[in-house]
Amino acid sequence: MSRLAKGARVWSAGRGMGEVRLLAALLVAVSLLALSRPSTAQTPPKVTIAYAAVSPIFAGVWMAKEMGAFEKHGVKADLIYISSGSVTVQAMVGGNLDMSVAASNAVVSSILRGAPLVAVGSITNRPAMSLFVQPEITKPEQLQGKVLGITRHGSSTHFLTQFVLEKLGLQDKVKIQPMGGTREVDTAIRTGMIAGAVRSMKPGPKVRMLVDLPDMGIPFSMDLIAVKRDFYKSSPRTVEAMLKAYIEGVAGLRSRKDLAYKVLAKYLLGGGDSLDEAYDYAVKYLDRSSSTTASSIR
Repeated sequence: MSRLAKGARVWSAGRGMGEVRLLAALLVAVSLLALSRPSTAQTPPKVTIAYAAVSPIFAGVWMAKEMGAFEKHGVKADLIYISSGSVTVQAMVGGNLDMSVAASNAVVSSILRGAPLVAVGSITNRPAMSLFVQPEITKPEQLQGKVLGITRHGSSTHFLTQFVLEKLGLQDKVKIQPMGGTREVDTAIRTGMIAGAVRSMKPGPKVRMLVDLPDMGIPFSMDLIAVKRDFYKSSPRTVEAMLKAYIEGVAGLRSRKDLAYKVLAKYLLGGGDSLDEAYDYAVKYLDRSSSTTASSIR
């Protein structure tokens, strides 16, 4: 074989090995690049969402969690219960919560005091509560000198109790007693410790409804969905995903009734006829969109 032919073979072989090495280097680089980029499908952002009462008014967020709506929109959500809207908002400002669903008056007053929060939605634009009282009380004036229970100062129950008393001409004539949480209020009514309370559901078989707040015809954003301002700016897609999941949760209450009953039983820790009342309440009052209007913010 001539020297020219041998040289051609050596050059050809060398070129092939170079291409192999180059291809291998490219594959390694691509693999490292892929590993350096976290996959949103595999590692969705984790968020913590707080709700402020054991009440079917929060059934939309419960349903969103249990039906997998958050995961569907690329978010891993943990729900926590923090008794009372005012406490929930305080925890939102000073803690690691990503979103809270709490009393609108607590959210608004906190923002007015300079808290770095943004209200991004609303649950319902009606005061979805009633004033329930002991069976012997049949007229508003019979409440004079008696005690009405609320969860905490600054909560929805506090704000609406004050509103009702003002409308009934009983302001400063009835004592308002904070009890701590919704379960504590219900227990106080059932045991006769207090004359009544503003509640979303009938707190006992013997109590009676004295005033149905929606009949008063006032616009009122019951609970607001709030996030921190920095989180809203840095993660708008995550905030949008959480809102979409919540809206699907509200829709799921109607389209997946069997699951809705199971969800209500899990979070309300009850069953029987009370679940029918809770389900009817949630479907009646929870808005299918999470929007609100300026007139409903008080």
